Amino acid sequence: MDFSGKISFSSPRLCLYGGLLTGLIVFVVLFFKTGIGIALIWSVSPFVFFILLQALKKPEWALYGVFVTNYFIMGLTRYVPDIPGGITMDILLFLTFALILFRGLKYPIKWNNIRQPFSAFTLTWLVYCCLLLFHPDTSLSNWLAGVRSLSLYLFVFPLLVFLLFDQYKHLKIFLYIWSVLTLFAILKALMQKYYGFDSVENYWLYVLGGSRTHVIYTGIRYFSFFTDAASFGSSMGLSMVIFSICSFYMKNKYLKIYFLLIALGAGYGLMISGTRAAVVIPFIGFFIYFILSKQWKILVPGLFLLLFVFVFFKYTYIGNGNINIYRMRSAFNASQDASFNVRLENQKKMWVFMQEKPFGIGVGKAKRAEPGDYMYQLPTDTSLVYVWVETGIVGLFLFLFLFLFVLVKGTRDVLFKIKNKQLQGLISACIAGIAGMLACSYGNEMFQQFPNGPIVYTLMAFVMLGTKFDKELEKNETSA
Repeated sequence: MDFSGKISFSSPRLCLYGGLLTGLIVFVVLFFKTGIGIALIWSVSPFVFFILLQALKKPEWALYGVFVTNYFIMGLTRYVPDIPGGITMDILLFLTFALILFRGLKYPIKWNNIRQPFSAFTLTWLVYCCLLLFHPDTSLSNWLAGVRSLSLYLFVFPLLVFLLFDQYKHLKIFLYIWSVLTLFAILKALMQKYYGFDSVENYWLYVLGGSRTHVIYTGIRYFSFFTDAASFGSSMGLSMVIFSICSFYMKNKYLKIYFLLIALGAGYGLMISGTRAAVVIPFIGFFIYFILSKQWKILVPGLFLLLFVFVFFKYTYIGNGNINIYRMRSAFNASQDASFNVRLENQKKMWVFMQEKPFGIGVGKAKRAEPGDYMYQLPTDTSLVYVWVETGIVGLFLFLFLFLFVLVKGTRDVLFKIKNKQLQGLISACIAGIAGMLACSYGNEMFQQFPNGPIVYTLMAFVMLGTKFDKELEKNETSA
């Protein structure tokens, strides 16, 4: 089949913009008639149709579609409960692989891109979790329910990035798409704050019990179209770090301003989410970036700025009249927070029986504990605790090793190998975001949720491709 001949477009970019414009018009028309759920589903249909057509020629478009779906899927399930979020993502990932293999009948598949240590490490992690199927305390149903978010996506998303996003332009397109998605998330949160919750969100809050954690004494915690405020806040913290750093490296002044505005909007989204654990993301992220910048004029003022912000929140009461500042300040006094202390007490109880379980209690078991189980009423509400309990200290070591390997290799590449300044900045942003999310994962459960887990795994893959991008750019400059 001639992919370049039989399926042709006079201007794919025009079709894309036309689809986006059509989707926007459909959204505006349907929003006030049917609500945001139905409006959102129908508004993305022109874009989805365009992605499907483009994917037949270029499978990387399918992965862009997967990424967009990943961002919205859990929000859609709130409005259309019959949509199985996880299964939908599995089907899309399978179809993307099928497109790669189908196109491979005519064009060579870039298998060489996956021949690197990180692929071997993620495969090792997947195999380890697969072996836990034989854990005596788990069951097939529990394992199937837990293994995808725990290990499968960590293997699959980087694998697809290696196969399809192996050019520098793919990293930049990914950032552009992500910035638009972040903008949608910010706008939805602003609608909740200033326009109010819609009927479906009110049902989730006041009938299904979401108000217990989102309408509290410090005020409302806004969650946009994410599963909860913690997931939303963490995502906004990540976007704040990524796009603020990237804005310094955009050559186009309008892109600089656009990325900076996205970062500021994401910062505001972090504040109104009331997610205290997510505050660590910009602190750790910017600290890492200042070091990677290799410039004293950035490092010294940056560290002083972080110190000033820390002192402001930790040792002053300025701005406590603003509820958002008050909630963020409480993150710097965690020992005085009742929920944090309860979490520590739960972890102490887990530590008692986990000493005898180096391989954990079994994949999928922690979320499905029954009365009488040692984990019953002991929530694993952070990613690192979740990995530790289900896979044991052995699994936690493997999981952390994956992240530390990416951070160490990426840091070495930025400091000593990557020559292109813009690429240095974008990879530094990715490293900073990953480090911030890893630190936050001790306070929030994010890696096992859409969209944050797949986003971080995609960033990890881009970090691994940094030196390849640099060689591509150097070659292009030489041949120019």
